[in-house]
Amino acid sequence: MSVLLNVILPVILVAGVAALAQRYLRLDVRTTSRAAFYLFAPALVFDSLANSTIGGAEFGQIAGALIAVTLVLWGLGEVMGRLLRLKGPTLSAFLLSILLVNAGNLGLPIILFAFGEEGLARGTAYFAVSSAISASLGVYLAVRGCSPGTLALRRLASVPLVYAAILGLALNMAHVTVPEPLAKAIHLLGQASVPVMLVTLGIQLAQTSHDRWQGIHMPALALAVAARLVLAPALALLAAVLLGLSGLTRNVVITQSAMPTAVMATILAAEFECDNRFVTVAVLSTTIISVVTLTVLLNWMV
Repeated sequence: MSVLLNVILPVILVAGVAALAQRYLRLDVRTTSRAAFYLFAPALVFDSLANSTIGGAEFGQIAGALIAVTLVLWGLGEVMGRLLRLKGPTLSAFLLSILLVNAGNLGLPIILFAFGEEGLARGTAYFAVSSAISASLGVYLAVRGCSPGTLALRRLASVPLVYAAILGLALNMAHVTVPEPLAKAIHLLGQASVPVMLVTLGIQLAQTSHDRWQGIHMPALALAVAARLVLAPALALLAAVLLGLSGLTRNVVITQSAMPTAVMATILAAEFECDNRFVTVAVLSTTIISVVTLTVLLNWMV
């Protein structure tokens, strides 16, 4: 109950307030999503990657587990999507809903609550790697749904998230410290990304009418929810065993892998005109259902 009231409920409330405000303010979701995508999210990714404090070996294990889970989910998602005969934007939306995990604005508070400061450091490392995946694979999948392969790669090369991830990782590995005024400015921009993403989600939810829900590919949605909330943590457990992760690090990796679909998926879907309705409903569905699945998982771990 504490996790629900102190961690998950505030996130839901922010999105809910934005959805309610949308009825009166008529905010432009395109503007908020582009601000998050081109300004705030790159700053958050760079800040997280450049300032990660986990040791190289442990960081590598966490990254290896997440990358392994992502690759397996990607392969299974492609197979499931083709069996369901999903094409173009809908297939991209399906894959984004499975692969992009909310390890930041939902994952980090839950990790802190469940595992304390030491767990938070490892959760931040996981979030940094997941941000890099969003900035690369996530962007590629989003643009692939509405662009030919070569054009998708060219569009990927123009996305600031990619360069923010590469630069942040490079500075971290080289042990280069960003000048304090610049670091503070980047951190400030990054801090704005979570509320702006949640506001964007709320706006999109307000625009997802009952009629639009009826157009959702429900079998694909059910598979996306199951893959994101059940299959992903199961794969993380397997990866942890194979990579020799144990104790706190193993628990953090499994818990982070059990988080719902990232709000960033809706930002990518809106920016590159994927099936935005599918992604928005997937984020809402996985977030609500994760209240139950995360509670069961944490009761088993802690």
